[in-house]
Amino acid sequence: MNIGDRLEAIGKLVPQGCVLADIGTDHAYLPVWLLEQGKIASAIAGDIAEGPCLAAKNTVSMHGMKGKVEVRLGSGLKVLQAGEAHCIAIAGMGASTMIEILEADMPLAVEAKRLVLQPMAGAASLRKWLIQNGWHIVAEDLVADGRHLYEIMAVERGESEAFSDAVLEIGPSLIEAKHPLLAKQFARQINNYKKLLANMGKSEQARASEKYIAWEKLVQELEALADACNCK
Repeated sequence: MNIGDRLEAIGKLVPQGCVLADIGTDHAYLPVWLLEQGKIASAIAGDIAEGPCLAAKNTVSMHGMKGKVEVRLGSGLKVLQAGEAHCIAIAGMGASTMIEILEADMPLAVEAKRLVLQPMAGAASLRKWLIQNGWHIVAEDLVADGRHLYEIMAVERGESEAFSDAVLEIGPSLIEAKHPLLAKQFARQINNYKKLLANMGKSEQARASEKYIAWEKLVQELEALADACNCK
């Protein structure tokens, strides 16, 4: 099965031999592929909608994984029982939705050995929330697909050092590892904020706002950090 670079990168951060919970599984490509690779022992594939669950069951059946992947209909982590999953993967949704899912069932989230998360937007806010709630980032990856740059992070329970807003925008592990796409990540984040500032700058009232001042400062910090990382 060819699952594409994004899902493959997510799969690489899943621990060997674990029981995986794939939340928002859609077609269950990730758990089925990981089983074919011999990476996981079994999986629970959950989705909130009946359509994706039917698609997931079809994928599981087609690849002969009926005894290895259980597809469950339900919202977020509510498809899980205590102690069932060693690793929880959530991908392809916004950071705010991910945070809502984790907050709704914190005991289940906390007992998992690892969370592997791929937000479509708001990665910095997700990093900040995770650190504030007792997780530390153990690994990160970037995957380029056309105009998209996907951010993937693996977190585990434990204390984390405090990071600046600029570092949280880019990804502390990406900076530490000098990821090959780090310069692209800097350029994307800086350009996004400059566009926002340009739009706000058309209004005198907006230019005087706390948000404008904060974003202006963040761009300066990002540019300084990019220089320090030789990424400009």
